[in-house]
Amino acid sequence: MHEFRVPGVIHFGWGAVEKVGQEAARLGKRALLVTGRSAARRTGALDKVERSLSASGVESVLFDRVESDPSSGTVDQGAAMAREEKCDLVIGLGGGSPMDAARAIAAMAVMEGSILDYLRGKPIDRPGLPLINISMTAGTASEITPVSVVLDEERRLKFGIKSPLWFARVAITDPELTVSMPPRLTAATGLDTLTHAIESYLSTRATVPTEALAIKAVRLAARHLRAAFRDGADREAREGMAMASMTAGMAFANSGLGLVHGLVHPLGARWKIAHGEACGRLLAYVMEFNLPAAGEKLAEIAAALTGRPEASPEEGIAAVRSLVSDLGVPCGISDLTISEEEMAALARDGLLSGSVKTNPRPVSESDSRELLERAHRG
Repeated sequence: MHEFRVPGVIHFGWGAVEKVGQEAARLGKRALLVTGRSAARRTGALDKVERSLSASGVESVLFDRVESDPSSGTVDQGAAMAREEKCDLVIGLGGGSPMDAARAIAAMAVMEGSILDYLRGKPIDRPGLPLINISMTAGTASEITPVSVVLDEERRLKFGIKSPLWFARVAITDPELTVSMPPRLTAATGLDTLTHAIESYLSTRATVPTEALAIKAVRLAARHLRAAFRDGADREAREGMAMASMTAGMAFANSGLGLVHGLVHPLGARWKIAHGEACGRLLAYVMEFNLPAAGEKLAEIAAALTGRPEASPEEGIAAVRSLVSDLGVPCGISDLTISEEEMAALARDGLLSGSVKTNPRPVSESDSRELLERAHRG
């Protein structure tokens, strides 16, 4: 038996952000508006959201303290503000970090203790405040998923925490909000999308619906990512990548991911590498590792990447390497200074994520260490 869940309402398309006021008015009267420290204001997205809310009679309280990797302290502060300001819904606006933070804040606004308690195993036993998430990037798909990635500062580790109770009531994916992304961010978020799609397709929990969505996302990313990187104003490419992100999100929210997403969390936390860039650095190496267990599916991915039905798995891996290079991202981690002790910690900590459980090939700590060392050799 399988189940398939997505947010209650999904709005996709140019100008979809204008729906936020109408949707918020159905859910509450006073919203905590969660965003990062500058991007939403600089691009005008924050003004659009605040105007739409005001026109629909919804008051908003701004919480614009979310850092690039949302910390447990930030989540707890946001939840405290939601309670103090008597907010009855939460709206996340931005990339993965603000939307992840908004999800966790909505949850913690009605639960006891700190988000750290739940990161460390305390069960989630109730839904949070109603949540609307609005994406300003084409990568994380956090508007679609029930997952929040939060930094545990004490352990210097990022953890994904999820619950079927944490899906947004409303998800908004508006390609217009992605036009302002600079090339480097376009590359990083696009590689995150591609990794979501490939890992979802290979997941041991993949189903017919998730496979269909994932392979469509691979095709869309292969077709549009380079164009979006070259010209941010290319509407077709921006819409294609926004759709790739959304469909990949629908897939992995229901199938799980794989080893890449296990390894990149400690890599990003220790070396401050953007999540999507870290995914791109390791994707080809993990595909090679999975080849003995998923050759047929990797051939199907190769066909989607290259447009050639007869493409081999090895050609698909080569296509990933070529795409990563074209986007100006290193393939591997040979540029990083990593001690023996740090390498051992990366290999060990990379297996803490639940994402590894659905990797098509079982992974031991020695497997993890060997793969990372190969990526470090370049």
